[in-house]
Amino acid sequence: MGLTMASIARVKRGHQHLTAETARAVDDAMAFAGRFAIQHVQDHPEFHPRTGALQRATKARVVRTKGGRLLKLSNLKPYASAIDRGARPHRIAGRNGGLLRFRGRSGWVSKREVQHPGNRPYKFLYRAHNAAYRVLGTNLTQRLTAIARRF
Repeated sequence: MGLTMASIARVKRGHQHLTAETARAVDDAMAFAGRFAIQHVQDHPEFHPRTGALQRATKARVVRTKGGRLLKLSNLKPYASAIDRGARPHRIAGRNGGLLRFRGRSGWVSKREVQHPGNRPYKFLYRAHNAAYRVLGTNLTQRLTAIARRF
């Protein structure tokens, strides 16, 4: 029993439809994972937030590559890397030889320089990325299973 031209055309249309549905499912699942990662940073920052500006500055985007798509998390705050990856002890000096002014235990303090003790890495972006990866796997499995049932 051979395939006719009409049945081949039907198979090709079905394949195109399946490919388009799969690509749409992957795009939607990646976008969902990005939103989940941002929400994870908001809900579980791993560090003690003071203003919430660091969490709000976290962005997620899906990047297309030759091999597929990547979910990239970024934070452009200048101190984000020190919080995420940790910082060694270092000296902090006032700008242009000026004074640093900060609130100490007994009131306002002015100093030309201070020694920062450093901090441990909190890995908030790493943990958010891992959480997004787990959610992506579950979400994509559900979406692709639903597509497979229709074919």
